[in-house]
This record gives sequence, C-alpha cells and structure tokens, in this order.
Amino acid sequence: MYKSAISTILIVSISGLLHGCLGPAVVSAGIGATMMVEDPRTAGTIVDDRIIVSKLSARIKDKYPKQAKIHVTSYNNVVLLTGQVKSEAVKDDLQLMVLETQSVRDFKDETTIGEFSTLKDFAKDGAIKTQVVSLLTRSKDVRIVRVSTTVESGAVYLMGLVTQDEGETAAQIAASVKNVSKVVKIFEYVD
Repeated sequence: MYKSAISTILIVSISGLLHGCLGPAVVSAGIGATMMVEDPRTAGTIVDDRIIVSKLSARIKDKYPKQAKIHVTSYNNVVLLTGQVKSEAVKDDLQLMVLETQSVRDFKDETTIGEFSTLKDFAKDGAIKTQVVSLLTRSKDVRIVRVSTTVESGAVYLMGLVTQDEGETAAQIAASVKNVSKVVKIFEYVD
C-alpha cells in the first residue's frame, strides 16, 4: 500500500515538474495518498466506485439527455441515485441500468419525478454540502474519509463505512445545518 502511495506521489510530482506546478502536484498527491491509506475501502473498491459513477453517469446522459437530471454516487459498490426524471418509465429504466452495472452490490433510488432543479436550487444544495462537509471535517468523532456526502433538494445523503457512533454523530451534524430538510443514512456499519 505504501509503495503504491509513494509511486503515485513520484509520478504526480514528476508530471508537476514538467508543467511547472510542483507545489500543487505534491500537495494533491499527498492528500490523495493520505486519503487512500485512511479509506476503509480497498484500492480496487475505490476504483470500482469511480468506474461505476463514470459509466452510469455517461449512460444516463446519453440515453436521457432531456428526460433525466441525475447525480450518481457510489461508495463501497453501493449506488445512490438522486435528481429528477420526467416519468416513471425513465425512473424504472434507471434502476435497471444500475442493476446491470458491473460491481454494484446494492442501490438506493432517491430520484423524483418532476421538474429539474434550477441553478438556484443547485447553489443552495452546494452551500449545504459545503457546510456539512466542513463541520464533519472539524469533528473529532467522525473520520471524514469514511463518509460521502450528497445533497439534493435540501436532503443530505450520507454514505460510508463507519461505526454506529460515527454514523449517528455524522447524521446529527448534518441535521444541524440550516436549510437541511432531512438526513438519510446509507451507512454500512463496521462494528
């Protein structure tokens, strides 16, 4: 694990030198390596999660460019769909897409049928997410690298591999943020 982290730092550092960006490259590599060491998922699962998000997002965008506005999140091969669709048929098809995607173990569909979120809604959700993540980062009782946060229409979705105490604390922190309409825990507990 450490050899791969060191290799990553070296590769990113060298590429940064080639582009004249050594400082940011080393910082980014250091943060990424630290997160991988602390992340409870295996390196393979982290890669799987990224592939799942990439493939599903592209597939949805290609098939339903005007009928779905979806955000895909994957943590430990559990998929969360949030956003809006134009019909029940689209919603059903999205669920089939998730089930057909390699490496997906489970999923939670939180999409709604109706009008798409506006830029104002998106900005409001972004502000909520920033506040939640900031508070979680400062908490001594929650390891932020174990929690993935998604916000849609004021609802905060928390995913990750946590202890029950960490999950409860994370949910309480998220609920304390102004304009949060609900908190949904999609945790897998390690204790």
